[in-house]
Amino acid sequence: MLSSHHSFTAIDADSWVAFIDESESNQRLDPHVYLLAAVTVHCAALPVIRRRMADLRLDGQRKLHWAKESACRRMEIMAVLEDLDVLFGVVVHEGDPNSSMERRRRKCLDRLLWELSRSGVAEIVLESREASQNKKDRALMDALLARRRVPERARVRHMAGALEPLLWVADCLAGAVVASRIGDPGYIKRLDGRIEIHYIGP
Repeated sequence: MLSSHHSFTAIDADSWVAFIDESESNQRLDPHVYLLAAVTVHCAALPVIRRRMADLRLDGQRKLHWAKESACRRMEIMAVLEDLDVLFGVVVHEGDPNSSMERRRRKCLDRLLWELSRSGVAEIVLESREASQNKKDRALMDALLARRRVPERARVRHMAGALEPLLWVADCLAGAVVASRIGDPGYIKRLDGRIEIHYIGP
C-alpha cells in the first residue's frame, strides 16, 4: 500500500496505526461486492488529521458519513484526503454471490490484517458494530494469531465511529472506491497512484 511519501512495506511499525471501515457496493449495479478500506497513519500526524477531519463536519453532524454527503461535499472531503500524509489500502471481495456479508468480511479482514501485519503494523482500529459482530472480529484475530498469520504483538480494537475521525477517512475512502465501481470515478481519481487495492474472491 503506497502513498506519495512512504512505502507501506518499509515503515516503522511502532509509529503507525491503521483505521478500518467497511462498505458494501451498490447491490443493483455491482452486486455481491464487499470491501474493507484501511487508512494507516503515523502517530505524530494523528492530532492534525483529527482536527482537519473534524473541521469538515457540518452543524449537527456527529461524524462524516460518505453515503449521507452531497456530491459537492464529497469533492470537498476528497480534496482534504488528497492532502493527507497517510497510506490508503483496500481489499475488495467479489465473485461469490452465495456468501454472506459476514463471510465476505472475514475474508477481507483476514487479507487486510495479513497485509498490515506483514508490513509490521501492530495497532489496528475497526469501527465498532454490534457486540456480537465485534466478538466475531476478535475471534478471527485470535485464529490468525494461533495460525501465526499475524505476529503476537498485533492487536485489534473497536471504536465508535463518531469518536474517531480517522475512521471517517476510511469510510470516505471506501465510498469513493464504491463510486468508481459504479461509474463515478471522479472522487477516487483525486487519489490516483496512492491506493493499493487487493481483489479476492471465493
